[in-house]
Amino acid sequence: MAGSPTVVDIAGKLHDPLKPDGRKATVVVFTLPDCPIANAFAPEINRLVADYSAKGVGFFLAHVDRELSAADAQKHATEFSFRCPVLLDSQHTLVKALGATKTPQAFLLGPDGKTLYRGRINNLFADYGQRRQTVTQHDLRNALDAVLGGKLVAQPVTETIGCHIQTASETKSP
Repeated sequence: MAGSPTVVDIAGKLHDPLKPDGRKATVVVFTLPDCPIANAFAPEINRLVADYSAKGVGFFLAHVDRELSAADAQKHATEFSFRCPVLLDSQHTLVKALGATKTPQAFLLGPDGKTLYRGRINNLFADYGQRRQTVTQHDLRNALDAVLGGKLVAQPVTETIGCHIQTASETKSP
């Protein structure tokens, strides 16, 4: 995809997650280090990376806090043992390109870079402050399985329960 956004990871390496680069699919999950809902999904994000990376799926975690330093993002990545590139999207380049509004909102991109799924990772949360004992819907896994199986994603959009991504105008003080 010409002119797609390039962002730096916590190690200073440039990435273009919207450019497929031979991947069968790409997942971008938006996060904030102080979002308890996003942090609750860390184990599942790590399981997804472990289960699907060998199948040709690329994973990226994108920090959207405009004030977050690379050192603090690294500390967060270490604390939650993230096993995929952790990007610093302080300029909201990826947020704008994909239309992200909450964390941990997930985007599944096909081999052509087009969004095939956007929404929640699964239904761990029934509502704000209401965590389920058992996950019964694995939305992102189902979407990944469909894409890798050459099928259409049955439910391409789901509602994400999580922390609001502040826009530039919301972060400016009066």
